[in-house]
Amino acid sequence: MDAHGDGADALRAPPRFARFVAGRGWAAGRSGDQAAAGRYVQGARVGADRDLHRRGCADAGDRLFRAVAAQKDRGGEAGMSTSKLVLALLMLTATACDQTPGTDPSKPDAYALQLPLEPAAGGALQRLALPAEALVAVRRADLGDIRVFDSRGKLVPIALVEEGADDSRRSASVPVYPVVGPASALGDSGLSIRIEGNNVARVVTVDSSALPVSKAAPPAAVLLDTRALREPATAIALDVGIPAGKPVTLTLLTSANLKDWEPLAEKVLFRPGDGLALLGGATVALPGVDLRDRYVGISWGGATGVMLRGASVITSTAAPPARTAVSSSAVSLANAHELRFDLPDMARLAAIRLTEAASDGVIPAKLFGRDHAEDPWVLLSATTLRPGDGANLLDLSGPPMTSYRILADSRTAGFSAPPTLELLFDPVELLVALSGTPPYQLAVGQGAAPATYLTLTEIAPQGNPLKLADLPRAKVTAPSGPPLVVALRTGASDDALDPRKLMLWAALLLGTMVLTFAAIRLMRVAARDAAAKDE
Repeated sequence: MDAHGDGADALRAPPRFARFVAGRGWAAGRSGDQAAAGRYVQGARVGADRDLHRRGCADAGDRLFRAVAAQKDRGGEAGMSTSKLVLALLMLTATACDQTPGTDPSKPDAYALQLPLEPAAGGALQRLALPAEALVAVRRADLGDIRVFDSRGKLVPIALVEEGADDSRRSASVPVYPVVGPASALGDSGLSIRIEGNNVARVVTVDSSALPVSKAAPPAAVLLDTRALREPATAIALDVGIPAGKPVTLTLLTSANLKDWEPLAEKVLFRPGDGLALLGGATVALPGVDLRDRYVGISWGGATGVMLRGASVITSTAAPPARTAVSSSAVSLANAHELRFDLPDMARLAAIRLTEAASDGVIPAKLFGRDHAEDPWVLLSATTLRPGDGANLLDLSGPPMTSYRILADSRTAGFSAPPTLELLFDPVELLVALSGTPPYQLAVGQGAAPATYLTLTEIAPQGNPLKLADLPRAKVTAPSGPPLVVALRTGASDDALDPRKLMLWAALLLGTMVLTFAAIRLMRVAARDAAAKDE
């Protein structure tokens, strides 16, 4: 026989008699009937074999259709066609998942949030501070997913106003004195500190008697002399070295007499590896405090390997823009000492403000974070909750993560109720060169959008120095409805039998089984097809 197919064998070959296809005799008899696939050959003729005739010659009056081979070939080809169709559909589905509709960053509807922009009177170049809704919607760390469009969808030029662009910030180095003696002198009413002529701050008792100190003992604290500052301090930049892989908590206090101390700030430093930069840097943000005629003490809780070599205080004549606070939904406690929660993707999240229940008393607490369930928890910040102190700030010390946990000190009774969480976002300000056709809209939230900012020099009017304070301020109309609340998800447990993990593994196992079954079916169809070709 000739090659298989849906048509007659020996396609385009002249009609001829096929030789004894079933061992002997003619397959279709003298009537010229052809062997048909899918049924007993010869119709109602007695003696027909199920697959091929055992007696009678194959007439092949107009070529002979193969019975069994044709049936196999047709079924195999149908199976192969179906399998190919399924594979094609799967590939198209995967492609469709990768190419989510509406991801063209040049179109306003590609962004998660669009808000009407209201220009102010006074010129085309205007300042615009992003509202809370926009800050929550930002996805990219470089703020690339922020756009302004006109009514025709045309891009409006914008520039990013960096912190300190108004030239009101200054940096001043301050003297740093290592504290010789116990670091508990910072905050201990029974001890004081005396600055000596050799640029050393020595811990003394209330009667000015120096405490005995081992000469080999490294300093456990330093003293910054900020008495000469005349402008509010917005940050302290530290030149500090710490060992890799060990989180170090810095506690900052301030005093006017080196005896009575007031809390100023806390910051956790962490170096993930040798030669790597500190997560979140070594700059401690301050809320514009007055440090004139005061000292700043910095201690690190007895951690070894810490070396603070220098410090600079950043001051500003203008108050720094405040962080924007957004409420969050309540989450349940994992236990009395642990609170876990997951956050949506928010690139501008800078800190978490924590308020304990009034009856919980004094609770030292630490904030940990990680991006994936397989990652180890990283210490980000620490604070001590006290009744009557109000909210405590937990700085994230770097880019936002996906999952967080707050641990109460095991030496306490822990939380009687979940603490209240507020999310603090760093401000974002733009310069907008209004053009095109109003009305305008602000669009935010598109991970695939690259940054398109102009520089301040490019966007400023030619020949005129840029004075930000003199520019009009545009506004964004916030959506109507209830106040903004960010929904938090209860964080998964580290337990291997956690229900969410079990569901994930079950889904992965089911997907693997489906793929395995599909592969086996394809292999069987291919093997059957190859066998049919050999017959």
